[in-house]
Amino acid sequence: MSLLFYDDSPVFGGHEVMALAGLEATLRSTTRPIIFLAAHNNEKLLTKLAEISARHAHLTISAIPWSSSRFEAIRHRLKPARIRTLADMLTHHAPQLIVAIQGNIEHSSLVLHAARLAGFRCASYIPVPHTNEQMGAKLGKFRDFFCHNLFSLPHAFITITDEMAKMLQLRGATSPIHVVYNGIDTQRFTKGDSTAARLQLSLPTEACLLGVIGRIEFRQKQQHRLIEAVASDPFLASQCHLVFAGDGPDADSLKRLLSSHSLRGSVLAWCDTAPLYQALDALVIPSRYEGLPLVMLEALASGTSVFGSDRDGMKDLLPAERRFHPDDTASLASTLTTWIKAGRPAPTTTLVQRVRDTMSLEAFGNSFYHAIDQLSSSISCFPLEPQPTNFSEV
Repeated sequence: MSLLFYDDSPVFGGHEVMALAGLEATLRSTTRPIIFLAAHNNEKLLTKLAEISARHAHLTISAIPWSSSRFEAIRHRLKPARIRTLADMLTHHAPQLIVAIQGNIEHSSLVLHAARLAGFRCASYIPVPHTNEQMGAKLGKFRDFFCHNLFSLPHAFITITDEMAKMLQLRGATSPIHVVYNGIDTQRFTKGDSTAARLQLSLPTEACLLGVIGRIEFRQKQQHRLIEAVASDPFLASQCHLVFAGDGPDADSLKRLLSSHSLRGSVLAWCDTAPLYQALDALVIPSRYEGLPLVMLEALASGTSVFGSDRDGMKDLLPAERRFHPDDTASLASTLTTWIKAGRPAPTTTLVQRVRDTMSLEAFGNSFYHAIDQLSSSISCFPLEPQPTNFSEV
């Protein structure tokens, strides 16, 4: 019997990167047919799926003529006929297991309802189960009210850290939860010559380089917190050169903020991050929320120190002395000052080796396929009857 992956997000994000790695690991490990239903307007996802399909003939791709919106949970109530349409499509494919690729619980939630209606087992791959309110989304509390019941629909969950598993339970999930850590290319991300890397990137060779890598968006990534922390402490301001790599809606604001505080800093466009990790003394992750950040794993695999907000995947992996109170610039400044005055110690060999051994792409692929195989074998032993939703118009 076939497996079916479903992703109706119109945007290609970090969870799609890992989901595609998991998909390809599954394709390498089984000859059963696999169908992938993807949003018609997610061109990057469809392009990457086509590349994978060229390597694996048993993958079939189908573009669906709709995509998730920011108010997806409310749309289910306003347009319930969409559920029947997708349920009919699922019945045509008759998969043994459906895997919903969910960046958060609203993304791809249409298939959770449709699978219940059609009587198919569905597992949610959900790296970020935070509330909309926690993520600072517009009308977040209102949207969360309509999202609450979605956590009761999957027959199993796959998430990326123990903290995320706890969060799922707090949000009402009662189905089994499998933890599959993200994976990174440990051949690419490794220790190197710091001075050579700095010269390559035109960065100062003497200062303490603190970096933030990722989309420049203050609402989630909070790059401004690092600037405020360093600006608040004359010692840090005298010691540090800040490095920001990426692009996003707040890139110009970031440059203005650096200038207004008269701090030394560089704002780099997207670049090869492997030498950048080697150049940095430390990566800082001041985010409002994360899953298990790939940048954290890549930096640690490179032997670079990482400091992160005391939440989510950072809380799972980083020792207490490398975490700071979320949204607290004084806590961040104090943590960095203590580390610099202690001689900028590198991460422990144990932590670096743990990342390289258990969070490589190979380890991720093996764990992801094992979870999918286990779920498709076990839950298929208990056939389902179609279950109507609460939406009378279906």
